[in-house]
Amino acid sequence: MTKYFPRVIGHSVEGRAIEAWIGPQAEGGTLLIGGFHGDEFATISLLRDFRPAGRVAVLPVLNPDGAERATRYNARGVDLNRNFAFNWRADSIEPPGPEPWSEPESRALRDFIVAARPAKIVTLHWALAEIDADGVQSTSLAEAMWAALDEAERAPYRLRVTEVGRGQRRLEQTYAECPGSLGQWAGYGLVYPEGSQPAVITLELPAAPESARPEPLPEDHLESLGARWTRDSLGYLRAVEPGVRKMLLAVCAHGG
Repeated sequence: MTKYFPRVIGHSVEGRAIEAWIGPQAEGGTLLIGGFHGDEFATISLLRDFRPAGRVAVLPVLNPDGAERATRYNARGVDLNRNFAFNWRADSIEPPGPEPWSEPESRALRDFIVAARPAKIVTLHWALAEIDADGVQSTSLAEAMWAALDEAERAPYRLRVTEVGRGQRRLEQTYAECPGSLGQWAGYGLVYPEGSQPAVITLELPAAPESARPEPLPEDHLESLGARWTRDSLGYLRAVEPGVRKMLLAVCAHGG
């Protein structure tokens, strides 16, 4: 069994520790992140005890104050996934904070990524039901995740990648949807000193993992999953975990 060690990478607004579990020689490997939004409970549960072999770091709860309050936002009411510096917008629909990097949680994650230089970053969210790759360098990783699933496991998801040759249109669409997100900063804006960029995936869990993904998604997909979690969290985890585990193991193995 691979031995992981806890490391506090920073603290929340209210002083709660932000803890990552670090596998051996994790630098330059894979980073898995849950709990960006404190009310997306399955993203925390799925990573809390996930300890795969390989060069992996697992950060189950980026937003511990939000998790304590069962809210999307941190203790200052900021959506951490709108607080990153790339394409940050003050008029974002979700509250982005007074300026980029204004929140200690986003700064802690930024500093950890810059220091550890993970080649692959996957964040878990709910409930858009998709594998969303940011940047052309992320396409092969998204495709490896998709390939890890059988036909039935793919049904609740869709695969979205940056389109080569039509990148500007794809970028404009992404920017309009998620300004100031981790995916945009790490997938498009972050370049390591040697010139490489990490492959960055947002894995959005489905509201109904037993069913094919509807198009368009119902307007109440977030509320629907929240209600299901309250009613039957264990049942939801049993339904979604096998596919998620396959995808995350594929991420850890991809590229050696």
